[in-house]
Amino acid sequence: MPQRQLIALYLTMVITRISFGIIIIIFPSYVLAANALTVAIALALYPAMEAISAVPLGRLCDVRGRRHVFLMSLSSMALLTGLIGFTRSIYIISLIHAFMGVAAAGITVSSLTMITDLTIAENRGAGMGSFDFANIGGYAIGLLAGGRLYKAFESTLGYAFFITAATLVLSFMVSFVLLGEQREQRYVADRTRSLNPLKALDARTKAILPLWLSITILIGIVFFLPKALVELGVRATLTSDLLFLGIVILGIGSVGFGALSDKLGREKTMLIGVVGLLGLLISLALLAGGTPSGSKFIQRWYLIGLFGLATSALVPSMLAAVGDRAKEHLRGSAMGLYSLMLSAGIATGNLVAGFADSYGGLLAILYVGAAIFIVACSISFVLLRRLERLSKVMTT
Repeated sequence: MPQRQLIALYLTMVITRISFGIIIIIFPSYVLAANALTVAIALALYPAMEAISAVPLGRLCDVRGRRHVFLMSLSSMALLTGLIGFTRSIYIISLIHAFMGVAAAGITVSSLTMITDLTIAENRGAGMGSFDFANIGGYAIGLLAGGRLYKAFESTLGYAFFITAATLVLSFMVSFVLLGEQREQRYVADRTRSLNPLKALDARTKAILPLWLSITILIGIVFFLPKALVELGVRATLTSDLLFLGIVILGIGSVGFGALSDKLGREKTMLIGVVGLLGLLISLALLAGGTPSGSKFIQRWYLIGLFGLATSALVPSMLAAVGDRAKEHLRGSAMGLYSLMLSAGIATGNLVAGFADSYGGLLAILYVGAAIFIVACSISFVLLRRLERLSKVMTT
């Protein structure tokens, strides 16, 4: 039964992320008639509402059950996506997009919590790695599909939203049939009142939160990179190809390193990811020095690929560590904190990248990203060392 439910979650996540990827491509063109500031606000409402609602929805997972929140959020996302296809009013679309952010938080938090429930410490890393692969792979397919749908329905983009809503309905049907309810009953009995998600985590997990936040900020910086590269004359098609290749490498690496964390340990696997991400940022900065060109990046593909692969060790090992250490009846709250930090970090990363680009271009973006990561790693290292010293004092 757990294996069937895990497969259902991964399949559902792939379909859901395909839909999100399609929306990313279509949405800006769909509201092209609106002014830039209004569109920016409409786009910002999604991650803002996702961040605000993540922790309460995580708590709802603990109180009402994971499957209940997951299916409710998935059906809401399908309905809201379809509604966008009926209107071109930027104000109505903004309102719908805000509620879509709430639904997205529910999907992410509940699915991560269910994977934690359905795995044990010996295979949780592999489970989280597969989840990350489903996420990344779904987005990659969705981005490609979005471009195809845009070409097919350029004059009637509303139909593209209807097709996207249909894929979400399919995802809902798969989940409803395959997930089942057997494991839900164990977790709804303890209904503590606290909404503080930090109470769900132990001291060691809290110590790696700065590292966790820095990674989400870097994700936001990555979202800004295509714009910075285009401004420097790197062709958009090459940028797209490089990012797609990077996504594939990260997805494959997530599965492998997730499984490795089950054998090697969470923190040792995280260290591999730390070294990989730092190396990736520095190598990209060195390559970007002087006159950036597509050929420079292609000629050093092995360097970027190696560090990129190592970077994929971070997310599955960190998620598995949180799942291992979170209190069982507060796992939803713990994953709500993850979703909150993800949304806040992406928003912060976009702002940081924008400011850095305005002052120093691509090189400044990469060096600022490296600086943020080094500072976060240092803070987490100091906190972990302090915990080790306290533990030694208490045992003597």
